Amino acid sequence: MYRRLNAAPYSALPPERRGAEVGRFCKGCASVYPLHAARHAGKAMFGRDHNVSPCAHEGRAFAADAGFWEPAVEVLDAPPQTAA
Repeated sequence: MYRRLNAAPYSALPPERRGAEVGRFCKGCASVYPLHAARHAGKAMFGRDHNVSPCAHEGRAFAADAGFWEPAVEVLDAPPQTAA
């Protein structure tokens, strides 16, 4: 069975589709890291394996002013379409 996190970068979703923050999305490796992770340690919740190809941002802190990451938010269902 494959597990998949229904999350996306905050900036990739319109406001009505953004749910709760579920992690930290690295823009370099496109992986989602846990909220409690202080550093980009190559141990993503969802994403590729860094043993073969490490991310350029590995080892950096998830500081608020660091530009290599952004919040990962839950993707909400699309609002129902209304018939015109």
